[in-house]
Amino acid sequence: MKPYISQAIESNSCGAHSIAYYLWETNKSQFINDKIFVANIHKKIQVGTNAIGIPEVYASPEKISEELSNSWHSHSYTCLLSNSPLLPIAKGLNISFKNINVLDKVKSGANQYAIIISSIGRQSPLLHYMLIKYENSSFKLLDSLYNLDHTTFQVLDSPYSQDHVVWENFSLEANSKLTLDRDSAYYYTGAGIIIE
Repeated sequence: MKPYISQAIESNSCGAHSIAYYLWETNKSQFINDKIFVANIHKKIQVGTNAIGIPEVYASPEKISEELSNSWHSHSYTCLLSNSPLLPIAKGLNISFKNINVLDKVKSGANQYAIIISSIGRQSPLLHYMLIKYENSSFKLLDSLYNLDHTTFQVLDSPYSQDHVVWENFSLEANSKLTLDRDSAYYYTGAGIIIE
């Protein structure tokens, strides 16, 4: 598999990249590694004006679900566990959701792909979308911020500065931390989008 493109840190386009990775993985789009294609998706899924102070350019999980369902015929829906730290945000943005653990649903084989929402840091407001799947008894993810140093929040030098997004194995620790084969400050928030 050829590596996929990564995102610029300041672009806030991880939701769009997750959609694009799914479309490329399933051959629903031939615009592979096309940054304009990703940018156009990003414009459609932004939160927009809201009363709770979320930056307008952040991706909305509800709009990600709508984009996948309506534009790409991939029925999708937002999931949020009742103990998720994102519950106040979902309520503030009036997002409808199902109380389903995305990781459990994918692991059971009920769905091949999903997009999870993680935080970068345990109690951090910095959120990040990643496409996941469960294959060969392992969770795998595509991380559009593969080249981000989670300690300094700076882009790493070569070879990571190259577009090098590939499937990476991960596991979930008891404290919701995602463990990868590289340094990671990702924590599962109990939220995501199931893609059917």
